[in-house]
Amino acid sequence: MNKSDHYTGVAKALHWTMAAVIVVAWIIGYYASTLVYGVDAAKAGTITLHKSIATLTLFLIVARVLWRLTHRPPALTGMSPIMQTAAHAGHFLLYGVMVALPVVGWGYSSAAGYDVPVAGLFHIPRLVAKNDALRDIFKAAHFWLAWGIFALVLGHVGFALKHRFIDRDGTLASMLPRRS
Repeated sequence: MNKSDHYTGVAKALHWTMAAVIVVAWIIGYYASTLVYGVDAAKAGTITLHKSIATLTLFLIVARVLWRLTHRPPALTGMSPIMQTAAHAGHFLLYGVMVALPVVGWGYSSAAGYDVPVAGLFHIPRLVAKNDALRDIFKAAHFWLAWGIFALVLGHVGFALKHRFIDRDGTLASMLPRRS
């Protein structure tokens, strides 16, 4: 249990690693979406790179949830009950999309008949059989979830900065490395 005003080192490492993986995967995925098969030779390789990076979030989120279930985060202090509820709801939604986005992407690749690599090391089994109708559903869901996580991450960063520069309450500092 964590009775400190800071997150544990493991929680911080998981948070910042996932943040980096999500941002990099999002940027590469967005770039891949601007390329055209048959016109841009880099399209297939860029998508494979996106999948190789994005699938890491599946493993990281499992580790993160298990850590969170066994280690309490610092209390939300100095916030009204409504703000605390909003913070919990925002985190719950962010966790949900962090799970849903790669799972839907996995379904999309599977339904399109493609393998899903993990960090270029191995492939995870296909989630569903090749199915064009299902592929289109997964594609649309993946698109909207990708923009959803973009908005949630922007909101998360915005509120972290609000805590730092407006509220000056130490919330952002609780997720940063401690100064010696």
